[in-house]
Amino acid sequence: MSQPLSATMGLEKWFFLALAAAVLFLAWQTVQPFVLVLLAAGIAAIMLTPLHVRMERLIRHRKLAAFLLVCGVFLLVALPVFFILLLMVKQASEILQSSLGEAGWLATFDPRSHPLFQSLPAFVQEQVRAWDLHALARNLAQWMFSNVGDLFSSTTRLVLNTFIFFIALYYILVDRQKMYDEILALSPFGDAMDRDIIHRIVLTVRSVVFGAVILAFVQGVLAAIGMSIFGVPGALIWGAITVVAAQVPLFGVGLVMIPAVLYLFFTGSTGAAIGLLIWAAVFVGLSDNVLAPYLIKGATHMHAFLVLIFIFGGLEVFGSIGIIVGPVILAAFLVVIELYKAGMLRGGSVPPPPQESSST
Repeated sequence: MSQPLSATMGLEKWFFLALAAAVLFLAWQTVQPFVLVLLAAGIAAIMLTPLHVRMERLIRHRKLAAFLLVCGVFLLVALPVFFILLLMVKQASEILQSSLGEAGWLATFDPRSHPLFQSLPAFVQEQVRAWDLHALARNLAQWMFSNVGDLFSSTTRLVLNTFIFFIALYYILVDRQKMYDEILALSPFGDAMDRDIIHRIVLTVRSVVFGAVILAFVQGVLAAIGMSIFGVPGALIWGAITVVAAQVPLFGVGLVMIPAVLYLFFTGSTGAAIGLLIWAAVFVGLSDNVLAPYLIKGATHMHAFLVLIFIFGGLEVFGSIGIIVGPVILAAFLVVIELYKAGMLRGGSVPPPPQESSST
């Protein structure tokens, strides 16, 4: 009797594995279109959990606190971002028309007639004259603005993703303790190890978002304000590009601000060029030194080059949300490396993570 029973148990096991694989495949195919939206909601929940904990203690109602917090995020963040994106699309269209048209500034702009250019050595002037500056600038402008319209290529899709994001954010905040307990129950590691891993990832994600992303957004906003004041066309678009440029080591926001200053200078707006240069040095450049200590607060620091690579890789793989998803993946990767170095695979003890006052 034991052999048939053993054979039956083996058959049941393989049947269960096959059934589980089929169900997981179908589940993935169903959820896959919204994975990035759910991931973004999870990242937002990690960032908002300390605030939700405080609101819950004040209101003494978990669901109401989560609902009010989600509504606040929608009103204070989502709506302004939506209208800013609309303005960016409008500005991109205006820039294309004003710069690439037959009467656009690219058709008449020639820095080689500027006294500054004429003061350069003769061999440098010869090299620059050999360039087709109009074609170069036109190709650069087309490359930068060709995909701006993709942000709103499908209004229905955008509305659906936004709806799913906020619904997911609400339920993650409400049920975060249940999800935490389920992770502990399903993980093959010990509960203490799971808590260490989760805590490390949460702290690192918050450090990345605050240190690498929010600071870059602040610099992008300051850059956009300065360009608007001093008359640089497409200020919102250049501000968005500044967010990515802020991650480039050594050069940073200068990759955007310096060309903007040169544009004003070569188009005859010398006073505006000097004003924008001062604005960039005082407000945009120094914001890194002023705000970084308050935003990062001594949490995990990551190499700027790695952050840059993962931001560009995230943008390439995941689209616009990749500017946040990329650094978060880097954070998880560094946590895995740290746990490996601590001896997890050898059964070693993992050092406790740094403590944080707020709840994860």
